[in-house]
Amino acid sequence: MGYLDPNPHSDAPPQPWQDNNYAEFYAKQNNKPSIIMASAGAGNSLWPRFLAYAFQKYNDIDEVFVQSTYWGRFAIAMNPNLDAYNILPIDYFIEKEKSDDLIERYSLGLYQDKFVEYYLKPESYDYDELPYNRYTAPFCAEPDVRRSSHMYIRMWHYSNTHLDQYDYFKDVLACDAICNYNNVKMHLWNINDRCFIPEQTGNWLTKLQATKIANIDAISFLKKHKKTIKLGDTEHYSKETHEIIAKEYIPYIKDTK
Repeated sequence: MGYLDPNPHSDAPPQPWQDNNYAEFYAKQNNKPSIIMASAGAGNSLWPRFLAYAFQKYNDIDEVFVQSTYWGRFAIAMNPNLDAYNILPIDYFIEKEKSDDLIERYSLGLYQDKFVEYYLKPESYDYDELPYNRYTAPFCAEPDVRRSSHMYIRMWHYSNTHLDQYDYFKDVLACDAICNYNNVKMHLWNINDRCFIPEQTGNWLTKLQATKIANIDAISFLKKHKKTIKLGDTEHYSKETHEIIAKEYIPYIKDTK
């Protein structure tokens, strides 16, 4: 998404769609019309919806790259009527951002009429302020969803557990099915080794049909090839790093078995 916090010591919010964006470099380097679907802070569960909408809207997609992001991010929503019969359209929260002739950009629109969807994540201080209660006995002690906060439950009893792993495998499989149905190869990769892709991903629920999983993350690949890696802020990589990812890493994962 080209997300960057140019001055982390100020109160100014970080800005998306800046020039540290490998996808935009890839489009420009190859003069290839591209669709970028991303949303700051969002989790892996957004992929199937983004992909399904892209294939509904465009009939000329010939390759897909999915960047596996951090685990432990989760969605919450506001649906005032709690109406299970009201099925929102697949693009209900998807908004088109500033685009041009070569690149079309989409993100998650957090507020739509009275409906809301956005993503949260535990921060390091949450683990200190909401310490794990080791007295666990379901239905009579912890975890008790009526006594504990939602963040506590997510941190200790869902995120990064086998339940989160199951969700990940299902999300990847859904994307694989969408791409396979449309006869398009999908490349699944991670930008660094903190964004974990389990080795079982390719054949957990069933063998993936359209997906090739990168055998190395982008930053490790750059280090292996002695490329200079720069940070644009305390977490996100610089324009120069994204440019190398587009020029050298993306072609590598396309061509390597």
